Amino acid sequence: MRLAIYFILLISFFSCDDASPYATPEIAFYHWKNEVNLTPSETDYLQNLAVKKLYLRFFDVDWDAEHQEPVPLSIITIPTSQNLPSIIIPTVFITNRTFLEIKNMDIENFTEKVLSKINTIHKALPDAQIPEIQIDCDWSGKSKENYFLFLKILKEQLKKEKKKLSVTIRLHQLKYPEKTGIPPADRGALMCYNVGDLQKWDTQNSILDDKITSTYLANNMTYPLPLDIALPVFQWGVLFRDGTMIKLLNQLNASMLSDQEFYSPTTNNRYSVLRSTYLKGHYLYLDDQIRLEPVSLSTLKIVSQQLKYALPSKKRNLIFYHLDSLTVANYPVSEIKEIQRIFGKVN
Repeated sequence: MRLAIYFILLISFFSCDDASPYATPEIAFYHWKNEVNLTPSETDYLQNLAVKKLYLRFFDVDWDAEHQEPVPLSIITIPTSQNLPSIIIPTVFITNRTFLEIKNMDIENFTEKVLSKINTIHKALPDAQIPEIQIDCDWSGKSKENYFLFLKILKEQLKKEKKKLSVTIRLHQLKYPEKTGIPPADRGALMCYNVGDLQKWDTQNSILDDKITSTYLANNMTYPLPLDIALPVFQWGVLFRDGTMIKLLNQLNASMLSDQEFYSPTTNNRYSVLRSTYLKGHYLYLDDQIRLEPVSLSTLKIVSQQLKYALPSKKRNLIFYHLDSLTVANYPVSEIKEIQRIFGKVN
């Protein structure tokens, strides 16, 4: 009798474990440069994190006002010898403006051109597995009809090639699906960054702010598409002049603002320019202001906890944006693994 009870308890234990919605996700990265040229440190980084999947931005698409048509921009260059992960997800960024301007009757032809461009670039990756295509577009109410038609046609074409279609989802689209609509895709990638108002000086951190994300996330949310999670591992400085946001200074960090002859720290990662100077190729004027926006491990942990309970999932990808040498330096393997483990823990 005791033996029978033991086996019942054992089976119950494993059944509960299998039923748990909290599973450790697989790590993946976005690559968002115009050329694929991984350094040895980047390759080691991916290997140490057991990364099997790279979301490779193939090209952007924007509307050409002069020719009144969508055009590909920033097309990726892929050298012949690359030590890349075995699975490549071609990613295409398309501006909302493109779907606002394009005529409904031209969307089928546009879809064919996008897919043809992807397949042409794919030829430079003969050994890569490409099970999925991802489209990145922050659609609006006015562009939704054209964008969703584009996705519907693309999904049908990809099905013939035995590929899936994924799309990026913003936080407001997750929270208000009845208003924004559900894109006709197989899967979504929830973009948990660029959450604050970049243009306002008093914004704490426009890249990632757990107070802002908490307003969009609640426990056990539902969404009609299975969702992967995308988190930021980058930083920048936001330059203001006379109270107006002027430009972004990519990958700016505090050490670059340490010269007290030119920069004076104020509060909350903010700096005043004391003398006109050049910084990262940009000319700064006296009294310009800079808001430095790092993404800390502590903030990533808090947001990961929010996401874990908002969107529990047995299987998902945890995609970090994006892969480069500064990411390798600023976010060690141990820190990335800490974030990964949060999603699998049952508190």
